[in-house]
Amino acid sequence: MKYLKLFEHFISETKDSVLAGEDSKVEVDAIITIKGKKISAQEILGAIISSETEKEIEQYFYDKYGEGSFSIEAMSAIKKAYNDYKAEQAEEEKESEKEESGNKEEDSDLDIDI
Repeated sequence: MKYLKLFEHFISETKDSVLAGEDSKVEVDAIITIKGKKISAQEILGAIISSETEKEIEQYFYDKYGEGSFSIEAMSAIKKAYNDYKAEQAEEEKESEKEESGNKEEDSDLDIDI
């Protein structure tokens, strides 16, 4: 049986790292800003999933926590997780397209011209 969590409950769980999905190999870690504020892995993952570009995710965190709040290493870790997630998504999309094109080829072999 699967249980659903409210967003507030999901965010309140402060795990130090979280996977980007059940079958994902991308692990997102929590980070601590220069000012000492801990940003949960869940918040980072949510921003990664909802962002379209690397610049957009960077701007989200700068707007929320301030531009001087992040070390180069912390922002690099967020960008690396974003790029790994997008690469994994692209790979999954490519595999699903390959499966669809394989199914179309099988269907075309079954057509009989009379």
